[in-house]
Amino acid sequence: MTMLQQSPEGRGGKPDDYRASPPRTLPEFRLYHPRPGDPDWPRLLEEARMLAADLLPRLERPEPMTRALRRRTAAYRTAALNYLENRKRSRDGREDLLPLYFIWTAIRACNFSCTYCDDHQGRKYPDLPLKGALSTERAGRLLEIMRTGTPSIYFAGGEPTARDDLPVLTRKARDLNYFPILINTNGSLVARQLARPEWRTWLADTDVVIVSLDGVDLARLARLWGTKEPHAVLRNLLLLRELAAPMGFKLMVNCVIEPGQIPEAEAVLNLANDLGIWFAPVPMNAGPGIAGGLHGDPAYTAFARQVVARKRAGYRIVGSERLNTRLLSSAPLDCRNTLKPHVDFDGMLPWPCKAAVHVPPVRIDVLAFDDVASLYAHARSLVEPTRFHGPAKNQCGAECNWAQNYTTDAYAHGLRSPWTLVSEIRDLVRSK
Repeated sequence: MTMLQQSPEGRGGKPDDYRASPPRTLPEFRLYHPRPGDPDWPRLLEEARMLAADLLPRLERPEPMTRALRRRTAAYRTAALNYLENRKRSRDGREDLLPLYFIWTAIRACNFSCTYCDDHQGRKYPDLPLKGALSTERAGRLLEIMRTGTPSIYFAGGEPTARDDLPVLTRKARDLNYFPILINTNGSLVARQLARPEWRTWLADTDVVIVSLDGVDLARLARLWGTKEPHAVLRNLLLLRELAAPMGFKLMVNCVIEPGQIPEAEAVLNLANDLGIWFAPVPMNAGPGIAGGLHGDPAYTAFARQVVARKRAGYRIVGSERLNTRLLSSAPLDCRNTLKPHVDFDGMLPWPCKAAVHVPPVRIDVLAFDDVASLYAHARSLVEPTRFHGPAKNQCGAECNWAQNYTTDAYAHGLRSPWTLVSEIRDLVRSK
């Protein structure tokens, strides 16, 4: 019987069984030091390697190099043409900039109930209705429309791996020459889904896998995520690390930094740096605003400096030194939200900004348009996005502190100083 047929949970494993007391370590650990309550890493690594050995022969390998080069070239061409048009619009004082990528909430459903997670309006995903989700066919049409003006797609949720047709959609995105194709997942379902024959293509068609990891203490993670199996995420993270090289995808973790929980964020940073996994810090937001208590905490200030210092020292920290410095200090944003349109699970685009407070966003059916150009022209006729970001009553009124917003800030800076964009986007498209 294979490891996949008889999983650790299937043998009666419980979260408590995976705690290391006294801590057990791995040879790679230099910065990270396991504590009582942290996982039994040797056990998780052994299980991950057994899973990888069982899965890898079943998985379709990535596209040939010539095909991958054509896909990248096509996406780069879109990005370059958008950049030239966006420079012109910026010089004309316009802020309806063409997308750098688009985010799609592929599904609202989620098997976790994270205490910090909401839909940017303060509403929890488990409390939101699921009716209206796009069928596979309509989701494919959404991908076609957005590709007319967007080089990259970011699959989000809810939990996108809970969507059974995800491999069909990532193959569609690959065939449409999206690059990079990114997915943000809680990681809990990865091994289970990869064991299914219809999922054999998924990793072959995905360029970046981002696993949400907000600490390593299993008891805390169980409470934070609302799951009885936090160890499954950590084992699957190690599984993905085993598969990353042969399957040709880039592996990242993003860590939500909560007030009063800086040691957990430090543990994730150190773990990722030791294991060679890319690290993305995410200062916690509460709805569309910055979570209180972070910037008054000296421990957070020290942690922010540590992240920037690690970036400077060459560790795998996502984003440039400038971007991370601004993100972690909540520097005032030059937000350009149309650079990252966030399409909802039902194909509706909240315009100009999903997180707006003072002016409720209008919802526009993307599937009613043939291309991004006509979609944006119509959207602009409804709400002018120029100077929409700000505190006034006729502006968004939000104080977002998401990395995506600082990505648009970096792009806006790059419109004025083109060469600075090179360092901003290098980490996203460089080798794994």
